[in-house]
Amino acid sequence: MQPLDSTTVHRTARPVTVLQMGGGNFLRGFVDWMIHVADEAGVMDAGVAVVHVTDRPDPAFELLRAQDGLFHVTLEGIKDGQPVREITRVECVQEAVAAHTEFERYRDLYLGADLRVLVSNTTEAGIVWVEDDDITARPPASFPLKVTALLHDRFEHFGGDPTKGLAIVPCELIEDNGSTLREYVLRHSAAAGLSEEFQQWVRECCTFSDTLVDRIVPGFPRDDIARIQTETGFDDQVVVKGEYFHVWAISGGEAVREVLPLDKAGLDVRFMEDITPFRAQKVRVLNGSHTALSAVGLQLGHESVREAFEDPTVRRFVDELVADEVLPTIDGEPEVLREFAAGILERFGNPFLHHRLADIALNAVSKWRTRNLPVYVDRVRAGESAPLTVLSLAAVLLLQSGAAAIPGFVPVDDAGALALLAGGPGAGEDGGAGDGADKAAVWVGRAVRGLDLAAGLDPVEADVLIARTAEMVESLTTEGARATLARVLAESTVG
Repeated sequence: MQPLDSTTVHRTARPVTVLQMGGGNFLRGFVDWMIHVADEAGVMDAGVAVVHVTDRPDPAFELLRAQDGLFHVTLEGIKDGQPVREITRVECVQEAVAAHTEFERYRDLYLGADLRVLVSNTTEAGIVWVEDDDITARPPASFPLKVTALLHDRFEHFGGDPTKGLAIVPCELIEDNGSTLREYVLRHSAAAGLSEEFQQWVRECCTFSDTLVDRIVPGFPRDDIARIQTETGFDDQVVVKGEYFHVWAISGGEAVREVLPLDKAGLDVRFMEDITPFRAQKVRVLNGSHTALSAVGLQLGHESVREAFEDPTVRRFVDELVADEVLPTIDGEPEVLREFAAGILERFGNPFLHHRLADIALNAVSKWRTRNLPVYVDRVRAGESAPLTVLSLAAVLLLQSGAAAIPGFVPVDDAGALALLAGGPGAGEDGGAGDGADKAAVWVGRAVRGLDLAAGLDPVEADVLIARTAEMVESLTTEGARATLARVLAESTVG
């Protein structure tokens, strides 16, 4: 079997027009795959430079670099009612560079004259305001300040040339991702005392698109890698597996489409002025139910989405969560929304995908805040309850505390969240007097307030959420996940 690198594959050299902040499975199996398809179709001539944006080691990034940016994407799913499977060798990545250890090369790339687009996926925890970050660092620590610094450097390098602005297209699953990043860039610019001329250049010469991405990308196909390597003939160590289905909604209209004309290659990329209605449907139905499913499913001993979804109790939990609590919070024709949800949930049972629940649980706290909390808030505003959403919060908190003691599962989340949740109810400072319910109430209250999990609620409403979540945590701890789930479903039906 051949190694996969530039000595065994002779690819077309392309100008680096896209700077990709992040080199994880999703960006490679979604954005890079699309750019490769567009390159091959002749509608783009785009090379991608992948940037490792954190100072933490990343073995997968090093493997990608060892393969000179080459990798395969294998897609499986249902198309027109028939099973479909395809493998594509993606050849658009021209270079991979670590921003924190190879700053000068990283700088050369973002100052490139051909550069037109910046895409990113730093997860929901990436687009955040960090007050004490240093713009003079090489590079700054936070993602928004990294973008501020590189744009300012680019502005200075090209003397404020209006044609050297960038189309910034973040893929992070937060609401108004592009608008929020733009706000933080301008705030950082003002805080750092950068010139008004630069800030005007950012406003007028750079675009920040709100986006919505939709493709389930489980990542490296551990169970299928030998077959894929045999089929391709390459010892590819960074294969990405995903579903065939894909949609990318991008705000900004023709200005962005001009530099990223992916739809002209037959890809389902939709350029629109406002993605808000589309986003509400997708994030609340697909991503929100994924977050709930992963937290509950892991505590029931399931490993993958498909395995959990084949559990009748879990399937009922997800079905009722979506039908009774999520869909009523989304504007639109009920029948159209039901059809949309049915199509989404059908993808959970894709027989070709092994989407690990542990992977979905990465940064589960910030994901719940973004994906599930808005549903709860809207239900409260409508005078309705949301017991299954509350259960999902309890399951997330317990999961990320480590107290659920799931074999082989290690919580990965924001360091502050992990420290606050560590050990679960009764651990550390909560280990004093009081029964289990009291300890759960104290622990949940500190978590909900400390992690901003009641945003949008007034103090009384926040107290209600804390009390109900604490009851669920106590039940999960004493009765177990299956008994708790069965009881909550039964009570929900009666209600």
